[in-house]
Amino acid sequence: MKPIDLPARAKLFRDANAGLKHIADGKLDEAQKTIANMRKEVGQTAILMGVEAKVAWAQKNAKAARQCLEKGLKMSAVGDLVFNRIAVELGRQMGDDALLEAVFRVALKNTPSDAVIRYAAAGYCYRKGVTQAARGHYEAAVNLKPKFVPAMRDLGILYYETGEKDRALKVLHRAREFDPKLRDALLELGNARYRAKNYNGAAAIYEAASRLEPDFSPAYSNLGSAYRHNLQFPEGARALKRALLSEPENAGGYYNFGNLEKEAGSLKPSILAFRRALLCRPEEATFHWNLSLALLADGQLGEGFDEYEWRWETESFPTKKRDVTQPEWDGGPLEGRTLLVVAEQGVGDALQFLRFIPGAVERAQAGAKKGRVLLEAHDEIQDVYVDYKDMVELVPRRPGQEPDFDCHIAQLSLPKLLGVKTVDDLPKAPYINSIGPDRFPVPDLDPAKLNVGVVWGGNPAFPGDDIRSSKVDYYAPLFDMDGVQCYSLQKGPREADIAGAPPSLIPLSKDVKSFADTVSIVRQLDVTVTTCTSVAHLVGGMGCPVFVLLSHNPDWRWLQHRDDSPWYPSARLFRQAKPGDWPGVIEKIGAALGEMQKAKAS
Repeated sequence: MKPIDLPARAKLFRDANAGLKHIADGKLDEAQKTIANMRKEVGQTAILMGVEAKVAWAQKNAKAARQCLEKGLKMSAVGDLVFNRIAVELGRQMGDDALLEAVFRVALKNTPSDAVIRYAAAGYCYRKGVTQAARGHYEAAVNLKPKFVPAMRDLGILYYETGEKDRALKVLHRAREFDPKLRDALLELGNARYRAKNYNGAAAIYEAASRLEPDFSPAYSNLGSAYRHNLQFPEGARALKRALLSEPENAGGYYNFGNLEKEAGSLKPSILAFRRALLCRPEEATFHWNLSLALLADGQLGEGFDEYEWRWETESFPTKKRDVTQPEWDGGPLEGRTLLVVAEQGVGDALQFLRFIPGAVERAQAGAKKGRVLLEAHDEIQDVYVDYKDMVELVPRRPGQEPDFDCHIAQLSLPKLLGVKTVDDLPKAPYINSIGPDRFPVPDLDPAKLNVGVVWGGNPAFPGDDIRSSKVDYYAPLFDMDGVQCYSLQKGPREADIAGAPPSLIPLSKDVKSFADTVSIVRQLDVTVTTCTSVAHLVGGMGCPVFVLLSHNPDWRWLQHRDDSPWYPSARLFRQAKPGDWPGVIEKIGAALGEMQKAKAS
């Protein structure tokens, strides 16, 4: 490297800044020319390596960018601020912790008095959980740059999270003097943590924001939602009430209150809260959708299914309405037309709502001229629909590749169209009848024992499946009960879990090819034990005994606060007494199986 006098150093900084601006503007060729000129005038320097690394990163050449940074780190000397800032920025963007730690070692050694670098080091240490080091760097950044609001904000949050709440508020009050919109920045930071499902971290920030500005309704509202996810229902209710006192027309606050009360098992207050939210924002689809779920869980099926139609307008609803030009069926006679009944959601939904097909066909064919009714069916349950082949034509579920039709109706819209108002209006099970035990004889079945089929989990891709599904490990107490023989009916990704189960659990699932095979097996068993999966709806639709394990806040179709189901009279429901308590549920099921075994043996 050539000796650099003061004028040359000043020019080097100007050229480096020019090169960085070219990179920011996307003018990489100009940046390369600047780099070539810098190398010609002063040779290879740390700052030059930094600019070259930026160009390489902009060209998506991570290997070259890293090599340039490593060279620059070896060349960096006291005062190389521009290079160190570049190195910190790129190290963070690359997501390479080993490189970033090397960068911080050099940067903090050579430029320890730079507030920006100290702030970046604080954030890195905080994310790594090294709280004391993070605190030191944040404090240094604030002392070095007294109006450094982001550093003051994050230092205040750290103080708050570590229990120094009064000190935190002093720092945040000071930061607000320089930035009157600090509360909004805190709210967004809390929201970012909330979106990342870091509910404890989000709650800390919302708490700090609400204490900083006691009338800041959105902070209380979001705090209530974070508490709900942490299952802190009383604390969440207090926060939401404070939000609504501060802002009586806070629609989001009422919505969050509705969700909290629903998860806490208080459906009446939940429904009232959703209605209040809709008074503030009548066309908000998410409010209508969540109101429908609360109403349905409360057994108010008429209004519940009316509101359920808002599912199509809700962005978070996993199924989208079919993009077709034909009109929806109005429930009148077809008079020669063709109706397509759309299987809009999953297999469990299709099996549960299969009960409405006869009523729909009766209406459709009530005219002088018969029509055609096409019923979509998922491939794996087409054979189960054998009972319906005389009244409908089965077609495979192929969204976007539907056969010709004149009008359509989504399967889960049938209750509304058919005028279902209460649970007493539900068509009763059994409605899956034709498949018998001969299709799949269970080998070596001992009629003297209580024969039990078990399913412990659903589709892991289903939203909330981590809450509704159990684990085979929890079922272990059932497998060695005297006089009880358990058979695995588990299919899908969780079928592999059986490898960890005791040999007393007989795996039938490996030979099961379709739901029709499962129907045949269930006919030969005394009872099926399953979580909230399609098998629960299959066995319930057959009218066979089924024990359903339910989480503390189950799906709407299992209603609330009851151990039976108007949808499936043959079902017994076993609910968690507290969130996550699958062992407690299994203990109750074990006792129930013991009673069944004694009754069978007597």
